[in-house]
Amino acid sequence: MRIGMILDGPNGFPPDVRVEKEAKALVAAGHQVFILCPTGGRPPGAEFLEQLGVTVVRVALLSSKGAYVLNAWRSLTLFDERWLCLIQDFVSNYSIETLHVHDLPLVPVAIQAARRWEIPVIADLHENMPAAERAYRSGYGILRRVHSSIFKNYWLMRYLERRALLKCRFVIVVVPEASERIIAYGIPAERVVVVSNTEDETTFDASLETVDVDVINRYRGKFVISYVGTIGAHRGLETVLRAIPLCADKIRNLKLVIVGADPSSFKKINNLLENYEVKNLVDLYGWAPLKQAQSFIKASDVCLVPHADFEHTNTTIPHKLFQYMICGKPVLVSDCKPLKRVVESASCGRTFKAGDPRSFSLALTEMYENHRSLDAFGQSGKAAALTDYSWRNDARTLVNVFETLGAETRNRKRV
Repeated sequence: MRIGMILDGPNGFPPDVRVEKEAKALVAAGHQVFILCPTGGRPPGAEFLEQLGVTVVRVALLSSKGAYVLNAWRSLTLFDERWLCLIQDFVSNYSIETLHVHDLPLVPVAIQAARRWEIPVIADLHENMPAAERAYRSGYGILRRVHSSIFKNYWLMRYLERRALLKCRFVIVVVPEASERIIAYGIPAERVVVVSNTEDETTFDASLETVDVDVINRYRGKFVISYVGTIGAHRGLETVLRAIPLCADKIRNLKLVIVGADPSSFKKINNLLENYEVKNLVDLYGWAPLKQAQSFIKASDVCLVPHADFEHTNTTIPHKLFQYMICGKPVLVSDCKPLKRVVESASCGRTFKAGDPRSFSLALTEMYENHRSLDAFGQSGKAAALTDYSWRNDARTLVNVFETLGAETRNRKRV
């Protein structure tokens, strides 16, 4: 099939870990993949990416800067009219047979564009967007929180999401917990498919040959716990920072390493470090290239996913968990449902009560004091990441979706 993926975002494409993995899997299965995205600072036009085997079509969107009324309307209606002609031209120019839309905001406009050719639409929900917006608000100031609660209202977004997803041929989610909420919309279970954020040896290089030696040497002799990835209110890092003083006396040479802070997060976390008097126990880094980020994981004794308890975090799962596992690292995660399910089934670490610093401290101290168990957790997690929680399983599920669509398309053409 000729598959047209649609991806919004300020950085265009690449990068996007999930989209890259899906595109490669579909190309390997014999499909042709075209990705429509913003320019992300690059020149507009089409480019073939040989390493992925896909054609990226970068388009310049009309600027929304200063268009307050239009932006408010787009948020309220979940319909960005700027994309309509762009998607229609994309379908026409590249003879697209199905639209695969990444994340909720562009699903409604893609559905309208697809009607012209009567081609199916697949919604690939990387996260529970209505719940995500509610979670993000927890970290906002009062005025921004009020504005968001009006223009990105949870219940209105759910209504618009349900209306759009009912018109999609398939809905892809990242965890079974997310499929339950989609099925509750009245969408048949056979149209809801789980393709998780797993990894395997073909998607993530866990070999020691690729480490940054400087990073490894920097933390030699320390008991390193690390968090690598995007930072936000729902990520639960404040719980970790509050827990550090509770276990610092019991854990010799403890060092918390945080990698991935943007400028805003840097300021907030540094303020928290001062408040909790743990600055000497924490190393804070900004965005790091993939090789260096992997090196921080490999330098760690325990890797963290301390998500706070939101509906959002109970219906999604981050790539980082499976990246930790494939590196053979024991993990400490909060008891959000998807995290707890994976970690307990893979026997790759411990869980703590989300938002509870004392629970985190007790779990981490237990892991430190039973140091031999860390190796067992790491080995078990790596084995699970290469079998039950391997990307090859999810890639097969994804390919099966498009095999079904391909058969339906061929049947329609015969008729």
